[in-house]
Order: sequence, then C-alpha cells, then structure tokens
Amino acid sequence: MEKKNRLVFTRSNAAAKRKFDEAITILEYSVMLVEFFGLQEFNNIIAGQLRLILCETKNTRIKREKVTIDQSLIKKINPNPKLYPIKDSNQMSNDHISEELFDYTKQRIELKLWRNQIIYKIDIEGKTQEIKVIDFIKETANKIGGAHAESSFPNKSIISDVHTKIMLIDIAKGLFKSIGRDYKKHASMNLSHIMQKIEQSTLED
Repeated sequence: MEKKNRLVFTRSNAAAKRKFDEAITILEYSVMLVEFFGLQEFNNIIAGQLRLILCETKNTRIKREKVTIDQSLIKKINPNPKLYPIKDSNQMSNDHISEELFDYTKQRIELKLWRNQIIYKIDIEGKTQEIKVIDFIKETANKIGGAHAESSFPNKSIISDVHTKIMLIDIAKGLFKSIGRDYKKHASMNLSHIMQKIEQSTLED
C-alpha cells in the first residue's frame, strides 16, 4: 500500500526535487510544532509551504493574452500528481469541524480537481459562500502574512482561527499520505533529532 501511494518523480531535476524535499521537511516540522507543542505561530509556515507546494501560480502574458502558469513545487517534480479527495458531504462549516477531512479509501484525483474541491461553506448575509481548497490555502497564506500578504478574498477571511488551524493540519497530513510519506514516523525522527541537538548543546555548555 505504501509503495502504491508513493509519489513518482518524473521529468524532474535535482534542484527541483531538493527544493520539494526541503519544503516537505519544513512542513513536517511545522505541523509537529503546532500539533505537539501548541506553537501556533508555525501555522504561518504551514500555510506558506502548502501554497508553495500545491498552489503557487504566476500570471503573465503570452502573445498579449493573460495566462496563469502553474509553478507549484509538486508539479515541477511530477507532471501529473494525484491526491486523496475530500470525504463526500464533509465540507467544514460554521457548525461543523471534521475529524478527518480526506477519504483515504478512494482513488486519488488529479491536482486540478483536488484544488477545486469545496472545503468550506459559510453563510454571509443570507448567502452561502463556498470556498475551494485552492482559495482557502491562498487566502490563509495571504491573511497571516508572508511575501504574498494581501486581501484578495475579504468575505472569506471570516473563517475562524480554530477552523483555519484544523484545516491547515488536515491538508498537510492529506498531502503526506498522498505522496506516501509516513508523518508519524518522520515526526518521531524529527523529535529525536531535536532532542539530540538539545543534549549536545547542554553537554557543550
């Protein structure tokens, strides 16, 4: 099962794969620090890394036509990445927070379809606003700062901080499973690494 889910690297180069691996490692450490130590400041890092890995785009013009180029890291190492879909009728809302966002019993779907899934519904002034995965990741990264800080979806910024934190971690864990990465195993390794560094530093002092 592990082998089946593992991300296949094709048409990649060493630099792109190294950058992808670094981004995944940063994401793992950040999820661990939020989940195990309550360091909520690292939600900023989680949002930024999810955007870089899954949703990074660039607007340009080709022959005077406006074109959006997909620059997400995952596409640079795999031209057709696939991720696990959101559970049926399991979008988060003001009154509902899912315990597990993705359905790991189903086949993975293409990145474009995955990004356009509805992840959140909210009623604003009597109208239902639906938020896609890609919009949530970008808006969250924009909202809490970073190089892309702006206010592109003001109505959708109403998502509560509690929902935001849960959704960010769920999306990150869904990404790990989709590429065949054992988060629990790596979190244990990362914790051991930190403890070893602390012990070394103590002995040196």
